[in-house]
Amino acid sequence: MASLRAECLHCGEIRELHREPRSHLDTSECPRCTYVGWAPTMDVSEATRKALRERPLERRRLRAA
Repeated sequence: MASLRAECLHCGEIRELHREPRSHLDTSECPRCTYVGWAPTMDVSEATRKALRERPLERRRLRAA
């Protein structure tokens, strides 16, 4: 079973996500703030964290590359 550390994009809560073989990764809502946006902790830079904290929740959208 592989695990991944994920960070809530709203409040910064960090949680361990466990991937079971042949199943999807459960990324349900944040237990602290109930937001449902998560990112792998290693992929979020300090500049991104700051930008997310300063942006209103309704304007936090991921843009497809």
